[in-house]
Amino acid sequence: MDVVYIITAAVGCTALLVQVGLQLLGLGGDGDAHLDADVEGHEGDGNLFFGILSFKTLSAFAAFFGLTGLAAAQGGIESDALRLVLAIGAGIAAGGVVMALMRGLSKLQASGTVNLDDVVGKTASVYLSIPAASKGDGKIMVEVQGRERELTAITAGPEIPTGATVKVTKRMAGDRFEVMRA
Repeated sequence: MDVVYIITAAVGCTALLVQVGLQLLGLGGDGDAHLDADVEGHEGDGNLFFGILSFKTLSAFAAFFGLTGLAAAQGGIESDALRLVLAIGAGIAAGGVVMALMRGLSKLQASGTVNLDDVVGKTASVYLSIPAASKGDGKIMVEVQGRERELTAITAGPEIPTGATVKVTKRMAGDRFEVMRA
C-alpha cells in the first residue's frame, strides 16, 4: 500500500508545483476558477460535480492523500484500513480547501464595465457649455462607479455655461444624456 501512497503523493505534488510555477510565470490561466464560478445558482444540473472535480482539487487530493498515508505509515499506524481512512480524509479536506479558495478568488473578478444607466439622477459639472433648446452637444463631468467620466450632454432649456452644476435627467443614446440646471 505504501507504493500507492508514494505514487499519488509524487503525482499530486508534481501537479501542484507545475500549476504554481505556471501561474507565477503568468501561463497558468484560470481554467479551474470558471468551473467553480459556474456552480453558483446551478445546483442540481451537474455543474457542481465538475466544479468540485477541477484539476487543482484533484491534484490537492492526490498530494495530501499520498502524504498522509505515508506519514501514517511512518508514524507507526499498523492498520492499513486506518491509514486509508486518514489519507482519504486528508485528501478530501485538501480538495475542499482548494475548491473554497478558488471559489473565493473567482468572486474577486470584476468586469470593468461601466453601467451608464447609473448616471441618471446624479449631479454633474458642465465641462463644455451646453447649447440651449437641444441645438447642440456640450460635455459634463460626472462620477460613475467611483470614476470621473466625461459624457456628452444636451439640454431642452436655456444654455448652460461651463462650470455650472446640472442634474442628469435622462439617458438618450450611448453616452449622451439630457441635463437640466441644478
